[in-house]
Amino acid sequence: MPVSAEDLKIEELRLRYLGLIARADVFPTRANWQFIASHKMRGLGHGLYLKYLTALTIDDNDREPLHDIAVEEFPKYLRCIDRKEAVDVIYSDLVTAPEATLEIIREQNLFDAESLSNMLDEGELTKVMYLLDVYQPSYEDYDLGPMKTLLMKLDSLPETGGVRQVDGLFGSSMKYICPAGHKNPSDTEYCTHSGCGLDAKGLTQSDHAKIELFRNRIKALEGLIKAGLI
Repeated sequence: MPVSAEDLKIEELRLRYLGLIARADVFPTRANWQFIASHKMRGLGHGLYLKYLTALTIDDNDREPLHDIAVEEFPKYLRCIDRKEAVDVIYSDLVTAPEATLEIIREQNLFDAESLSNMLDEGELTKVMYLLDVYQPSYEDYDLGPMKTLLMKLDSLPETGGVRQVDGLFGSSMKYICPAGHKNPSDTEYCTHSGCGLDAKGLTQSDHAKIELFRNRIKALEGLIKAGLI
């Protein structure tokens, strides 16, 4: 299949952008961002994500207009590229600017059960629960397996809190110690300390509700697959 001159020029530009983006001192202009997104240029995602994260965390004294442009344009770029590449890019760094990254995943519907399952293995339960109610734009039958694996892991979370004997000035007593270390009466199911609310597995009541909704989502998807609608 022949390649048009226009396609060749775009590929040359893509390679040039790839080299420029690798330089720490170079940030794309708005026109660059828009051109890259409009042509759905592959392979630039990780470099552009680094520009976005750098722009978010740069000191105010060093901030320039190109940093603000990166913050504005990167989410738009993610919407234009292949979903698989977008997922690979965005889940590659959930540490540098976690709040912003989690919001992008939510806003762009970049839920990915396999990625969340890996996060759970790495002890990122809070982040997983925040993202559990996010949807994908569409589903295939092969999505069901990773979703079931994620649910299985959530159902089998170990208890990191529990009722234990606590020694005090006036003797010892049984207390429920939540995973965050807060002491509660022994019959407490969810920690009563302000802003906590964790049960022995590190889940809140809201988290349990999300898990049940996710369980129902899996059941619904399974039904559609069995009905031959997917």
